[in-house]
Formats: sequence, structure tokens, C-alpha cells
Amino acid sequence: MERPLVVTDESDTVGDLIREAGELAAASDSPLTVLTVVTESEYENDAEVLGTIGEIEGAEYRMNPTTYAEEVASTAITDLLSDLDLETEAVGKVVADDDDRADAILEVADANDCDYVFIMGRRRSPTGKALFGDTAQSVILNFDGYVVTQSE
Repeated sequence: MERPLVVTDESDTVGDLIREAGELAAASDSPLTVLTVVTESEYENDAEVLGTIGEIEGAEYRMNPTTYAEEVASTAITDLLSDLDLETEAVGKVVADDDDRADAILEVADANDCDYVFIMGRRRSPTGKALFGDTAQSVILNFDGYVVTQSE
């Protein structure tokens, strides 16, 4: 393992995957890229919540979508990997909709010369995958390296 990439989000289920990727990267003395991909609508929803919190606190939270996504990745690093002797990089990407997630992941993996991708998968029936697609499945089929998945 030379350069792994772990894909994170704000769900509670991704913590174990991030921790596992971090421990494996630390054991092989590899830098770990932590990526958060958000859709524009996810950002808009979260920005609205942050605006409401800011009004209550008397503060103002201004960030663009990419900075927001990087902050989610950075928080995962701080919360889950800070006790490891590990070089990390937080990366945030914003996509128009869910259909673009896999392309964004593959783009970041390629740009960072990653040889492993750690990603959460969804439990879907074969029919559901055929109709709606699946980000993890698309990454598995199109990434020229190893893909480690964990189901929600």
C-alpha cells in the first residue's frame, strides 16, 4: 500500500472504515487521503442548518461547498485518526448529483496516485443496482487498483 484514499461522509457508519484505512496506512507508513464528496443539494441543506445555528449563536458561518466538504474530511481526521502517527490530507469535492460521485472519487484517486480506495457500499438488490446504480460498484469497476468496501 503506497497511497490509500478513504471516502467519508457525515454518517455514523463510516467511522470504522476510516479507522481501518488509517491503521493500515499507518502500518505501511503511507500517507492517507480522506475525501468527502457532497452534492450541491446536500451542501445547501447543511448550509441552511449552519445558518440557523449561526443565528442562534450570534455567529456567521460562511464557507463555500468545497471548503465545507474539506471541513467534513478534516473533522473525520481529527475525530478518528489523530492518535495515529500518520500523514493525512483532507480533500473535498462538490458534485451536481449522486450520479457524479464515482467520477469525483476516481478523479481524486487518479490525481493523488492512490493504489487503494476504501468506500462504504449500500446494500441493494441486483435490481436496485441495475435501476439506480451504485457509487461503490462504479468505483470497483473503474478503479485501476484495490477497492475495499464495507456495507452500511
